Amino acid sequence: MSEKKRLTIIGTKEFSEQIIDFAIKTGEFEFVGYFDDLVEAGTIINGKPVLGKVEDAIDQYRNGSFDCIFEGIGYTRFDLREYYYKMLKGKVPFANIIMPSAKIATGVKLGEGIFVGGTTVIDKGSVIEDNVFIHGASTIGHENHVGSHTYFSGRFNSAGFTNIGERCFFGICSCVSDHITICDDVWIGLACVVIKNIKEPGKYMSPAAKLYKIE
Repeated sequence: MSEKKRLTIIGTKEFSEQIIDFAIKTGEFEFVGYFDDLVEAGTIINGKPVLGKVEDAIDQYRNGSFDCIFEGIGYTRFDLREYYYKMLKGKVPFANIIMPSAKIATGVKLGEGIFVGGTTVIDKGSVIEDNVFIHGASTIGHENHVGSHTYFSGRFNSAGFTNIGERCFFGICSCVSDHITICDDVWIGLACVVIKNIKEPGKYMSPAAKLYKIE
């Protein structure tokens, strides 16, 4: 059995704890600590130390303190997700955390810092750029292109030949039809169905279905 990679996480909030749990369950990683600009170095959280500020990760990696890092900054702070990623890109290796039950077609191109949740399918010919988070039970259709820092909630589905921009968010059970292009900085609400190109950044919601009491 190959030696486990020593993993660190940017951020100390609940989202980071979810990622740590997933990473450990892959069997590929040993979690060794956090980097956080707002928490004092040496603070112990769930049995592991805060190793310093995010910029300290560069020197600590060079000194052999860990092997790779992953973003624990969620979709409410896309600006910060991108900022930290660009700060460390090329200086510290970002982990790809791929759950064992995910299915990734041969030839799919993955960047760095990517999470792929359980039972997710990424079909042939697709390209997933850096720092993309794909929750479980999702499907990325064939020949899709997904821009950096984008976040997919659980049970997202896209058809073929879609082009999704950077820093986009997709709510639970949202869907994108085939041959659709979505620009950067688009927020799609839960259960929305995208059937037309989106050319302007912003938040988009479908009209809510009326709830009927049947008994």
